[in-house]
Amino acid sequence: MSYLPDQPRATLLDRFDARSEAAAPLHRFAHAVMRGPSAFSPALREAIAARVSHANGCAFCRDAHAAAAHNLGLAAAELDPVVYGAPDAQGLAALTPVLAYVDTLNREPAAVAREQVDAMLGAGWSQTDVETAALVCGFFNMMNRWVEGLGFGPDAKTVAAAGRMLADTGYAGLAERLDAG
Repeated sequence: MSYLPDQPRATLLDRFDARSEAAAPLHRFAHAVMRGPSAFSPALREAIAARVSHANGCAFCRDAHAAAAHNLGLAAAELDPVVYGAPDAQGLAALTPVLAYVDTLNREPAAVAREQVDAMLGAGWSQTDVETAALVCGFFNMMNRWVEGLGFGPDAKTVAAAGRMLADTGYAGLAERLDAG
């Protein structure tokens, strides 16, 4: 469950508890990004988080956030193309420039070009939406490294519980739990 020799059975929630001074504010930030006002639905933001996590090889985060997206109402026919492939084949063409931007930002941040932002704007997304996409990508890059760096894998039971929790209480619920200690 964990690479930490003193805590081989630790879960991610255990580590959040152990580092609540960092984990609570991170989850308040995540709640603002993932559940705050946006043209991207919470389900779509979760799917983008799953896409970033998939590209980073973080199976736990990919599966947990895909489950959250599904629990928030995103059907598999919409979810799978966002997480794993090209959305334009599924009638989600407006997401193509968003996902191209996120993919570039995730893979090679310095390679993001003005043309990618212009493509998002040209597809009807706002400047705030560009920023939201960047924040989702950046947050999940950091979280993927925390999860993978400590060796947390995609246990099916834990992933399903995480997806339900994120759909039910969002990130604020976890921050409140951590603040309560």
